[in-house]
Amino acid sequence: MELTALLEKKKETIVNEWFEQVIQTYAPDTAMFYQGQKDAFANPVGSTTRHALTRLFNLLLKHDENESPAAIIDPLIRIRAVQNFTPTQAAGFVFFLKPIVRNLYKKNKKKIHFDELLALESRIDMLALTGFDVFMACREKIYSMKTNVERDKIYKAFARAGLIKEVPADEPDPKFI
Repeated sequence: MELTALLEKKKETIVNEWFEQVIQTYAPDTAMFYQGQKDAFANPVGSTTRHALTRLFNLLLKHDENESPAAIIDPLIRIRAVQNFTPTQAAGFVFFLKPIVRNLYKKNKKKIHFDELLALESRIDMLALTGFDVFMACREKIYSMKTNVERDKIYKAFARAGLIKEVPADEPDPKFI
């Protein structure tokens, strides 16, 4: 429990460093905007990212079984899923927390049991896998929506060309009579 107490004490510093590393995964101009703009309405991505990272960190510390990791990580992964990130880039930000915590561990290793660090890193790994699952579900939804749009375009083109004839649901199909 000594590691948890240390992480609680350094929570704001850790989350800020984690946020800085996540933001650096964006293009330099975009990253500067996300870092600099504090208004949630002017910068919804930066605000969502900071909020999600804070909640994720709290989840890792508290082991709260009532909170769904997928629900917490979803807004952040959903943003990254529509931004052409690869699966590794989209969910890999979770692993950025490990070196941050390890550096803290190195500075305070007399007070922390190594087993606690390994347990925390296992929870981080599970969170990253959850992020990957959420990312894949988002991408499947995106591809499904794109497929539906294309199907509708083709259907409408065929209908305009007179190649499709609607058969009312209450009438029998003439080819079966």
